[in-house]
Amino acid sequence: MKSAYLTIDDAPSQDFAAKVDFLHQRNIPALFFCVGEFIEPHLSEVEYAIQNGFLIGNHSFHHPHFSDLTLEDCKGEIRETDELIDQVYSRSGVARQARYFRFPYFDTGGDASGQAYEAKWSRPRSDWFQYEFGDKRLALQEYLQNLGYRQPAFDGINLRYSDDPDLLNGVDVHCTFDQAEYWLDKRDAPWGLSNEDAILARIDEDFPYEGRSLNRPDTVDIILVHDHEKTTELFYRIITRYVEKDIRFLPIP
Repeated sequence: MKSAYLTIDDAPSQDFAAKVDFLHQRNIPALFFCVGEFIEPHLSEVEYAIQNGFLIGNHSFHHPHFSDLTLEDCKGEIRETDELIDQVYSRSGVARQARYFRFPYFDTGGDASGQAYEAKWSRPRSDWFQYEFGDKRLALQEYLQNLGYRQPAFDGINLRYSDDPDLLNGVDVHCTFDQAEYWLDKRDAPWGLSNEDAILARIDEDFPYEGRSLNRPDTVDIILVHDHEKTTELFYRIITRYVEKDIRFLPIP
């Protein structure tokens, strides 16, 4: 049987509570990475998610590229959302057992700009994990660690399928399978991913060395989907396909 961890970025949307119910009814655990400015108008919904057993992670306050910010501004993005999540856990009456962080766009702050970060992925793979501002990047890892953030103890991930040297080593949380549904209806979408059928087809594609390994039982995946309002119905179809595929979802360790 295939096993995976489910992580959901950019929460909470207007449809957040409905997605929480959808997952809860199917006994699917998930870690929601929440944007601070989205939490504020949806405090009760985030509280509801916590009380139903879901985990809330930090996804910064404004969802910027961290390579576009100064080190101090990066710290502010982390700290402000961290304090807000603390408040929601306190309101919920549930102890915050662990702190998890995911950088927006997976930009860990080490490049000259967000544009430079995005441009890396069209260059040779040997360039992907080179950083012009490595000291800033390491300072952010240290800052997260000092705030109590940690990498979940993910088990069963076959590292031979990943190019990312920090997949399990950094304090922040990465992914191994990106559903990429955020490309829906976008003209500049690569590989035909503006189309819903192409997005769903990724679930059955078997290219484990290219980030599509849901057909490989010899590795556990960290799946990434998003809590976007424009893709709510597609979110339900995606989760349904995972269930039909008999993926066993593991609690975040």
